[in-house]
Amino acid sequence: MIRLFFGLINRLGKRLPKRAQRAIADFPGVLTLLGKISSGVVEEIVTPEGYSLEINTLFHSNLVRNGSLAGYESDVRRAITRLTRPGFTAYDIGANVGIFSFLFLSLVGPQGHVYAFEPEPNNGECLGHSIAKAAAENITLDTRAVGDKVNTAMFDRRGGAFSGRLISDNAKYNPTDNIIEVKTVTLDKLVDDENYQLPDIMKIDVEGNEVLVLSGMANIFAKNPPIIICELHSHLGDSVDKIAVILKKYKYHIYAIADFLNVPMSELKEISSLKGVRHVVAIPA
Repeated sequence: MIRLFFGLINRLGKRLPKRAQRAIADFPGVLTLLGKISSGVVEEIVTPEGYSLEINTLFHSNLVRNGSLAGYESDVRRAITRLTRPGFTAYDIGANVGIFSFLFLSLVGPQGHVYAFEPEPNNGECLGHSIAKAAAENITLDTRAVGDKVNTAMFDRRGGAFSGRLISDNAKYNPTDNIIEVKTVTLDKLVDDENYQLPDIMKIDVEGNEVLVLSGMANIFAKNPPIIICELHSHLGDSVDKIAVILKKYKYHIYAIADFLNVPMSELKEISSLKGVRHVVAIPA
């Protein structure tokens, strides 16, 4: 009965404009209520690599509607596949339910390791179950938010399960009322004090907190600068100029992901500005 109810909600939701969908999800208390009544009501979808992902029937219904995960953010998938090697240590920062975490896992092989970071409670719960079901010892879930400080911070669960972010000091960002407190950690802290392996490659999708992530990994940049595949979120009011400054400081070559995937290496040119670009591939010199 509950599945039929959620199915009705999902069908009604599809008929609403995205602005209206977000307004409903962001209304105070809605996510908490829906999270309680949908807890344990799950479905399973299989990744192109053959891993079974647990998803919340209500919050992740768009993944079911996609039919196949092979087309989910296909450029990011192609970049990860091209750049990841067996034995790599991969960081999936903003892992959601683990679509790319398990892609990384299939590519790094038994000698590599994957660290999946996901602070949003519904996503983290589903991903934890999927990891347990996979019974792989070389993938680690960390439910702390990656930032520039080891502390606690306010996390905005904006728009449901796919758009959560830390509330930073960006004056242009207007938070919703769906706020929870989460623990935060820096990548340097994890490597220096918690014995996490240095990353060889990382995917960053943190809804505008990219500068916070990059600012908390100065020691990693100095020791072993990783390949970075990063989604930019200037549409939320965040400046991409600071991202470029940090990456250039550490001598990265920065490419628009479409250019990197489709232009021959002999003709590939770095981008001069990140404005208007949604995904970048950054390669250490």
